[in-house]
Amino acid sequence: MRESFLIPAPDALDLTTVIDIYQTQRVMMPRAVCGAGRQRPALIDILDEFDGLILDGYGVINVGDDLVAGIEDLLQVAADRNKPVVVLTNGGSFEVSVAAAKYAKWRLPILPDAVVSSRDAMQAALGHKNQMPVLSATDVIGCLGAVVTPLSRDRILAYDKTIDFWHKADAFALLGVIDWTDQDQADFEAALIARPRPVFVANPDVAAPQTGRFSAEPGYWMARAMQAAKMPVHWYGKPYRPAFDMALDRLNKLAGRHLDRRRVAMVGDSLHTDILGGGAAGLQAVLITGAGLFRDGGADKFIAATGIQPDWIVPGHS
Repeated sequence: MRESFLIPAPDALDLTTVIDIYQTQRVMMPRAVCGAGRQRPALIDILDEFDGLILDGYGVINVGDDLVAGIEDLLQVAADRNKPVVVLTNGGSFEVSVAAAKYAKWRLPILPDAVVSSRDAMQAALGHKNQMPVLSATDVIGCLGAVVTPLSRDRILAYDKTIDFWHKADAFALLGVIDWTDQDQADFEAALIARPRPVFVANPDVAAPQTGRFSAEPGYWMARAMQAAKMPVHWYGKPYRPAFDMALDRLNKLAGRHLDRRRVAMVGDSLHTDILGGGAAGLQAVLITGAGLFRDGGADKFIAATGIQPDWIVPGHS
């Protein structure tokens, strides 16, 4: 992190500041793989370039309670052409069954076992001792988030439900930031300053598009914490490889065969999570520009500024 970078208040985020915050974290991210940057009118037009799709959730399938235009047509055409679809979301607050139930409510043809989350990647890593050398068998993890489902694991503390939470936790898992406040953040930073401890971040997203604004997501609050204190930080979800490997494994199971990574599309609206991560994982990266982060324009400008070039650029699904 660049300590001199002034991170704005959560209600002052715009596209430029969101990209700036992501850029301060590039040293921790995979190296970008430069795609061809081919532009097409819609994702449906290039569907035959792929044998399977991995879709981002928020910004590609929906924004808030509204479906992104064309997603229903895209999913139907993919099903008609026997192209399996998996959703890979950076949502870490709840189990993936919550997202799957939401898609079912909207009558989208997305199977419950076709949803993979960054929380899944974190849970899998925490379940393997060789992947977690920073933790001992007796370490206690404090699950951060005012509105989250704590991890399924022994020696877990629930935030705001545990007396002396900040002292008892040997490490922290930042799951979600629904109703997270500046006071919560101040307490978090004070605890890390007093005793630096590992932090596991289940959602690297800095911001999410809302109606007329951007909401501050866990990556934003973690950026602030990293300016306030020095501690080991472990990231899960996009753009990091384990989440893509989990999603591809799920896609292979749905397809009933092993798919060539270069014939799988990672479709997303974020350069630093979907596009950078998908390209680094060997997938074809498809940037949606008509919804999500770039709905008001700026995609070409920030592709040039960041050097994160998708394989394909499309305004929408159909």
